[in-house]
Amino acid sequence: MADRSQLQNDEQTPLLRGTSNNHAEENGTDAVPEEEFVHLNAQVKTWRRRRWISLIVSIILIIAFVVILILSGVLSRARRKPPAMVSSLCLTSDCIHASSEILYNLSPDYKTIDPCTHFDTLVCDGFNNRHDIPQDRSSYSTGTIMSENGQTTLRHILESPYPNTSQHSSFSPQNLMKQAVSTDEENFDMIQKAYNSCMNETSLQEIGVQPLVNLIEQVATSFPVAEGDSGSVEESDYAALSDTILLLQKIGIGAFVGLTAGADDKNPDVVIVQGYPAGLSLPSPEYYQDNDTVSTYQAMLGEVFSSLLPTNSSKASAEQLAHSVIDFEKKIAAVTPPPEDQSDVTKYYNIVKLADAGKIGPAIGLDSVVKGLVPQNYTADSLLLAFPEFLGNVSEIISNTSKATVQSYLVWQLVNEYSTYVEGPEVQPIIRFSNVLSGKDPDTKSERWKTSVSYVDNTLGWILSRFYIEAAFSDEAKKYGDQIILDIKHQFISKLNGLSWMDDSVKKLAVNKVNNIDQKIGFPTTSPNITDPEALRAYYSGLTISDSFFNNSLFSNAREVNRTWSALGKPVDHGEWGMQADIVNAYYNPVGNEIVFPAGIMQFPVFQLGLPSFTSYGAFASVAGHELSHAFDNSGRHYDEHGNFTDWWTNNTVQEFDKRANCFVEQYNNFTVQGNNGELLHVNGWLTLGENIADAGGVSAAFAAWKDRTASAPDQDLPGLDFFTQEQLFFVFYGNWWCGKTRKEQAIRGIYTDPHSPAFARVLGTTANSRAFRESFNCPVKEPTCELW
Repeated sequence: MADRSQLQNDEQTPLLRGTSNNHAEENGTDAVPEEEFVHLNAQVKTWRRRRWISLIVSIILIIAFVVILILSGVLSRARRKPPAMVSSLCLTSDCIHASSEILYNLSPDYKTIDPCTHFDTLVCDGFNNRHDIPQDRSSYSTGTIMSENGQTTLRHILESPYPNTSQHSSFSPQNLMKQAVSTDEENFDMIQKAYNSCMNETSLQEIGVQPLVNLIEQVATSFPVAEGDSGSVEESDYAALSDTILLLQKIGIGAFVGLTAGADDKNPDVVIVQGYPAGLSLPSPEYYQDNDTVSTYQAMLGEVFSSLLPTNSSKASAEQLAHSVIDFEKKIAAVTPPPEDQSDVTKYYNIVKLADAGKIGPAIGLDSVVKGLVPQNYTADSLLLAFPEFLGNVSEIISNTSKATVQSYLVWQLVNEYSTYVEGPEVQPIIRFSNVLSGKDPDTKSERWKTSVSYVDNTLGWILSRFYIEAAFSDEAKKYGDQIILDIKHQFISKLNGLSWMDDSVKKLAVNKVNNIDQKIGFPTTSPNITDPEALRAYYSGLTISDSFFNNSLFSNAREVNRTWSALGKPVDHGEWGMQADIVNAYYNPVGNEIVFPAGIMQFPVFQLGLPSFTSYGAFASVAGHELSHAFDNSGRHYDEHGNFTDWWTNNTVQEFDKRANCFVEQYNNFTVQGNNGELLHVNGWLTLGENIADAGGVSAAFAAWKDRTASAPDQDLPGLDFFTQEQLFFVFYGNWWCGKTRKEQAIRGIYTDPHSPAFARVLGTTANSRAFRESFNCPVKEPTCELW
């Protein structure tokens, strides 16, 4: 082994040696020979070169690594389209709740399902697996859950004390003046009294059907049939029939022809009389061609007639009269215009002189009925009569029908409408038949509180709405809703300006129309202003609420009819709303050129403050865009910026529009639902055209609005949903709004009567028509199947 001194010298060379040498030189001893010094100096120079080379190489490697990281980040961002992928994670309770709801509703196999072909399954299979349709419903959906949540809120309002401590918004009780609070409490007491009158089932059962029988006697007295009279309706009976139709109209029942007063399509600031086809008890003419349905209907009608027709002889002939009434309705069904025609303004808009209407349908005497409905200080000389030929055909049918049949028909119209206001075995067959028609168990009955909440909402809806927004809405929510809709308008205008098929002159007018659309958010502030207790009291002045549920309903219906007709001779009230604030829905009114969004639809999961914006833009903004797109669908396009029905498009633009609209018709005609006996029923592409155009236009505008909004204010991500990009989540929240299940019978009804496509078709059709969807999910085909807006 080498000695210690040897090892130390070897370890310290060359550095320690140099130090030692300096020390030796200073002492004059142990000097290093010259040749060794030269060798050592050469080694030192070599070491120094190696150190510099090593340092330079290290620096180069570090620089290269940094460059690789930078390039990797740039490429990653290019692939993933930030800012969504570099956003922070939202871990608030609202965000966690939103994520959990989506994850519950997604298919368990959402990572493997092809979104380009089965997006409805991907988004909604979890919903379908964990939700059954309740016994008292014919369908169940995201919208149903929102509605039920709203109903529960209304129930808590109606069963709780006046909320005198609330102060979250300008309309809260704590922020009202003392006098206003007193009126507010009186209004609150009114809705509670109405609710309690409906909830008192014991009293209703004790009273039974007698109030309904009293009305039946009025109808029988107004249009009498002598004992044993089997003759047809004659000219001498016309006046009595007209008086009876008027009697029913005054309490909200349309017989043969529906009548109302509303804005003139061609002069939207003027209120005119309007008449339209009516008279069928079954949902649509197609039902009268189904033998099983007709057989069940006749059996029910026979039961009802045997206990509620006005005379013993008519009760004894209940089965025969039921058969003849159904035959009578079959004849009316055969001359009823199809629903797609009834919604086409170019087909239903017909102005006729009132005297001529009386001549077109002499058996009905529409001129006499209208004169009995209009205010005393108003003279009606004309009306909008949709499909005058229908009126003439029905008059002819009546003239060839027995008086007994017509009287039974009129009694049935009354009973069918007012049977929900009484309790008794006499009206149970109606409930059972209605349930069967909707696919429910015959003996299913809703919980009484649900019936009572709906009753109050239909009777004193604006007072109830006032307390609903107090519980479920806020000033901040209204501001956010306004912002979203302004964003939608901006995008729609941008889309219009970029269209190659629309002539420039039409574009200019279309942009003016968008800018002129009146957006109504949350709740009305005029006609009435529901945040003003005095305004609400004035709105319902003259309506007295008692302990009698039937009388409350009767008087409320009569008052509403009178309020509608009293608008004649006055300017159109553009401050009115057609839906209460709690309703989970929205609408576009072409005559008013307005879009309306009640607070009820501005709730989770469609709308909520505090969530990443792709949630509300995916759902609520798509709804907003949908309603705005109605201004330019196959019906809305006929109305100009002021709501006038007029011809403001060039022929070339109309042709280009029709060509693209026909694509939607053909596309949706291919969707089917299961009919009876295993047959497939096709969606009516013409009936649903307006809604399908609006669905596509709504999503397009909403997605563009969201992308613009997040360009300067990126969204946070939601936890647990990192499988999806934010662009994809926009569409997930859109699809989630349409998750639902429908009983077969209800789906069949929808095919015949509903201008909306089935929910699954609204998801699949709309996503197929969205370029943004196909690009977000990298579908093989990026071009939309059909496209207008």
